[in-house]
Amino acid sequence: MEQSVELQINTRPGYPDFSDLPWNLPLTDWPGSCTRIEEVPKGPSRHPVLFVNYSGQVFALKELPLGLAEKEHQQLLKMNEARTPVVTPVGFVSRRFANDPDSVLITRYLDYSIPFRTLFMSSHLARYRDHLLDAIAGLLVQLHLGDIFWGDCSLANTLFRRDAGALRAYLVDAETAEYFPKDIPALMRHQELEIME
Repeated sequence: MEQSVELQINTRPGYPDFSDLPWNLPLTDWPGSCTRIEEVPKGPSRHPVLFVNYSGQVFALKELPLGLAEKEHQQLLKMNEARTPVVTPVGFVSRRFANDPDSVLITRYLDYSIPFRTLFMSSHLARYRDHLLDAIAGLLVQLHLGDIFWGDCSLANTLFRRDAGALRAYLVDAETAEYFPKDIPALMRHQELEIME
């Protein structure tokens, strides 16, 4: 159902402005109302996620409570600038509906990436399954070396790319990530390792 909406779109230079999307609708209502939607394999998500195509470039949109998209965008920017393997942050949108304000995070879709479930559903990818834990462990090490506490280390929050017969892992969900300028407290490092196990 269409609603009136106050809208603020914030995008980085060099990307579309996304103003032609049906922002007056929740993301779950966009199929059938938006010609830019792209079908992309994706893992489970606790928030609505869909993909849009602009001249062959695919972008992921994730609907979040108000303010959280901006926070996650800032975290991804820091990680991206530190050359941590994460999806590229593009922008965020703040929407104020009459009774239900929210926000939307926009990231660049990671080309040639594979959600972990696809590794188990496609027989031609079977040889990569043995590299799955090494890849996510390597990602966690890189985050910790960069003084980043992930907070939600899971296969569902990771995308994988084939890399010389192995896999490379990329963080796609930074909602719970925290940056520690001096060092991550040891207790938090251990907690993260327990979550990973």
